[in-house]
Amino acid sequence: MNILIDTANALWKVLAVGILLGAGLPALYALALRSLNSGRTVNADGTVSQTTSAAGRALGFILLALIIAIALFGIVVIVWGKQLFGA
Repeated sequence: MNILIDTANALWKVLAVGILLGAGLPALYALALRSLNSGRTVNADGTVSQTTSAAGRALGFILLALIIAIALFGIVVIVWGKQLFGA
């Protein structure tokens, strides 16, 4: 019975991280792209009538930097995980 409890405990942790990274990072990426385009209007003929807002650009770049940092952290954990966090 103890093995079932241990397995369930490990399973919900893996599931939570999978949902967070599997749905959270793409949602942050979509929000970053949306922020980079805020305040901009594209007409039917393809011309742009306004420029993007400074706040939208700042938020978009901050979110993209956060996504890159999370991806780099994941690579570091994969490569040097045992040295950093033990066995």
